Amino acid sequence: MTGRVEGKVAFITGAARGQGRSHAITLAREGADIIAVDLCAQVGTVPYPMATPEDLAPAGGSWPP
Repeated sequence: MTGRVEGKVAFITGAARGQGRSHAITLAREGADIIAVDLCAQVGTVPYPMATPEDLAPAGGSWPP
């Protein structure tokens, strides 16, 4: 369904991993401009590893662009 969100902007939290990253990639492929945010630091109350700057890098690219 390419172009479904062409010209729209999607603000995605938790965009470095999991569901947030999946949504960001899907919406970008469908034509949306993406504003992606995530934490790149460990939060003491979260038992699993948080995102890293490398997790936020565009596929095949580097961060910051």
